[in-house]
Amino acid sequence: MRYFIRTIMLVIITAISFLPPCAGAEFLRQNLRVGFDDTAGNFWQGSRLLYHGAAYELTEYMGTYMNVRFSYTRGSLNDNLLRLHSGSLDFVYLPENGQPTFPSKGPTDLPAHTIFIPLGQGFGWLLADEYRTDLKERAQQAMQEIKDINPLFPSSLLEKYHVKGHALNLTPEEKAYLAAHPVIRTMVSPRQPPYTYFQDGEAQGVIADISKRLENDLGIKLEIIPEETQHTMMQHLTDGDIDVVLDFYTDHNWAKAHNAILTFPYLTLNYVSVMRKDATLPEVPTVACARPHFYTHDFIERIFPPEQLRYYADVADCMAAVNRGEADMTFVKSITAQSDIYRGSYYNLYTNGNVVFSHKVSMAISENADPMLLKILNKEVAHIDPQDITSIVNSQVYSVQANDTLKSFIYRNPFMSLCLLGGVLMLIIIGLLYCMQLRRSYTAELWHQANVVAGVGLYNLQWFTRELPNAIAYYQEARKNGELFVLVISAQRMAFLKEFYGPRLFADSIKLSLSEVTQKLPWILRYGLSAEITHVYMLCRKPPGLTLRQAAEQVEKAARIIPINGVPTSFTYHIGLCPVPRQEDTDASLLMDNAMMARNEIIGKNQTIGIFNSVMHDELMKHQQMELYMEKALAAGEFLIHLQAKYDLNTREICGAEALVRWQSPELGFLGPNHFIGLFERNGFALKLDYYVLEQVCQLLTERLKQKLPVVPISVNQTGMHISERGYLANMQAIAERYKLPRKLVELELTETAFIDFATKTENENALQITRRLKSMGFALSMDDFCTGYSSIAMLRNLPMDIMKIDRSMLISAEQSERSLTILKQVIKLGQSLNMRVLVEGIETEAQERLLQAAGCHIGQGFLFAHPVPVEQFFAKLDQTVKP
Repeated sequence: MRYFIRTIMLVIITAISFLPPCAGAEFLRQNLRVGFDDTAGNFWQGSRLLYHGAAYELTEYMGTYMNVRFSYTRGSLNDNLLRLHSGSLDFVYLPENGQPTFPSKGPTDLPAHTIFIPLGQGFGWLLADEYRTDLKERAQQAMQEIKDINPLFPSSLLEKYHVKGHALNLTPEEKAYLAAHPVIRTMVSPRQPPYTYFQDGEAQGVIADISKRLENDLGIKLEIIPEETQHTMMQHLTDGDIDVVLDFYTDHNWAKAHNAILTFPYLTLNYVSVMRKDATLPEVPTVACARPHFYTHDFIERIFPPEQLRYYADVADCMAAVNRGEADMTFVKSITAQSDIYRGSYYNLYTNGNVVFSHKVSMAISENADPMLLKILNKEVAHIDPQDITSIVNSQVYSVQANDTLKSFIYRNPFMSLCLLGGVLMLIIIGLLYCMQLRRSYTAELWHQANVVAGVGLYNLQWFTRELPNAIAYYQEARKNGELFVLVISAQRMAFLKEFYGPRLFADSIKLSLSEVTQKLPWILRYGLSAEITHVYMLCRKPPGLTLRQAAEQVEKAARIIPINGVPTSFTYHIGLCPVPRQEDTDASLLMDNAMMARNEIIGKNQTIGIFNSVMHDELMKHQQMELYMEKALAAGEFLIHLQAKYDLNTREICGAEALVRWQSPELGFLGPNHFIGLFERNGFALKLDYYVLEQVCQLLTERLKQKLPVVPISVNQTGMHISERGYLANMQAIAERYKLPRKLVELELTETAFIDFATKTENENALQITRRLKSMGFALSMDDFCTGYSSIAMLRNLPMDIMKIDRSMLISAEQSERSLTILKQVIKLGQSLNMRVLVEGIETEAQERLLQAAGCHIGQGFLFAHPVPVEQFFAKLDQTVKP
């Protein structure tokens, strides 16, 4: 009966969809509903509730040709299939799920009453109810129309969302070839900065940087032999004197003409026209061409008839010809155009920047070379991320600076030619006066750039550092009375504020706020703004009757409300103070460092004002010593791994461990993590230490597995700086492949704020991608310090974690409050319902242990069961307690 009713409903819906539109509704589009689950690269909904992905875009284009409008519902596959067969969905998107081939008959495990519509290799399928055959026909017809119009369109979508470098997997034979040929003889095109050029005999520019990337990846030396002209370089390739030309026009005919074969393309070059400023381009222009370059034959000779072409030896000669008026225009690479103009002092030439034609660049390998070299280089080309190539090009283009020569000066000041009519003497006088004025303007501009924050117009920290001793000397009487102090103030959540309001609007608001604050508080004597607009240093004179803290509170109060785009906005701050000594010599940098240290000390302590004292000074000295020895300590193995056991609350058996680091320093003594982890987090050394601890743990587990000794999962902490570290996932993948440990034997402990900050979209997406990749490598993911921050539930919702580690503060609170105990029980139940292992840390009493057992938690960690101990002691205890 149920299937009969559903069939009748579907027939009615289908009939209605094919009814002719009523008058005035010729373009009314039917609405169809599509269910999906987030699939990286193909179909997902971002934090702004917008949809993305290759399959999503293809579905939208299909809707255009089906004359329908799609709406989307996110849910699991099983939930979506239930909705599909109940009639609340028309389609369900099904990804390929990593299947090696795209089956012609669809997935073999589809539920009954389901038909599928293939979207194409790499896209997946749309599922429909078996009674909706009309939808399948319309969708397939739409797909066919799209492919008939643009067969390459689906491939372009896949490339848009999936362009990344492939893994560099060399065969043993290829590795042996590289070992036997550590040096490859190469050449590059000369005299084209910043594309390729030589400086002091060394290759420079884009191609040179790419060659360094090849050297690092392949472990070989690419010896770039200097050459003066393009023609002689091509002759060397033709004669087999070299193995490779690193930048070769991607044309197999051109390659064969020079006895060479080509790799895959790795770079696209755009070409622009260069013309004279003082002449209008005629209808039939004369074009200067570089004869040795193949783009001349492949593009320019096809665009212009022979009578309009004039040939020269190289690009530099073509530029000179246009500058002399022998030709009206020439064509050069867009990335070298400005360099070609300034290098030749051709200030009468210009380019409009419009791309006229483009071509690909490959590497050309001599036919005399071993074919193995071609295969290796093709793998390397496929391995390099296109974004890395773009970064190299941008870096080189931005580094090109125009040289201000006498010729350019004269050209930019044509009035000087008029002075010649007044006589040589008048010309010299005017020239000298102008040069003096130019010098003053240039000096003023340099001073402005060195001392003023760009785009804001306020003095920067360099000016403040230089001015501070003079200002202190000027207010000598106030200094003797102990009234002078240095203050640093910075808004909390600065990165979020700058991104939320925009750099320009935020900078204008800060400038206005500083102006108002200094007017309200005339005892602010000098101030300087950091170049990043993140913090302000001030020299202040303590007002009568106020303490230093009270003076700082007045600054905080005056700056609390800042109008941004006309809207009053409340800000909170961190403030650090350092009194100016009454008698000692003044060191501006030290005073500023001390104020910043006082500010840093209060961060994370629920305080807004910190005042420098001798304890902070001693701490600074300790930190400087640690930074002096930390690199040596890592190389010498002074960082020791201690393991703290995790145990089953019911059986008291060891079920895991957490790796904790200690520093046994010959210079500083034995240091616990509380002495150095915070410092390493601030200076970035924590990144190296994380990898060191992870490697040590993997080595320990590998050795015990080889000896067939018992092991348990060991967790390793990960600093939050990894979220923005370039190459983090590649490093973790290398470690996973090097040790090949069983899945989830190594756990990565991530705090709520370590990998995720929901303030910005980008970081949110990075966190999701990173956690998914780490799980695919075999690591288990532990959510550390759960329930200590506002983002716990958001993190739980967004990130695929395996383990929930509840913070000790929640346990302490549960002992004291029935309400907190209820919350703890529900959190444990929530984690278990999500198939997560739930662990509570910081268990120190048997009463706490009993409380957790009653709350349903089965795994714990704390001093009641075990303290952190050296690895030998931990494994000795593990060997004794493991049942044979």
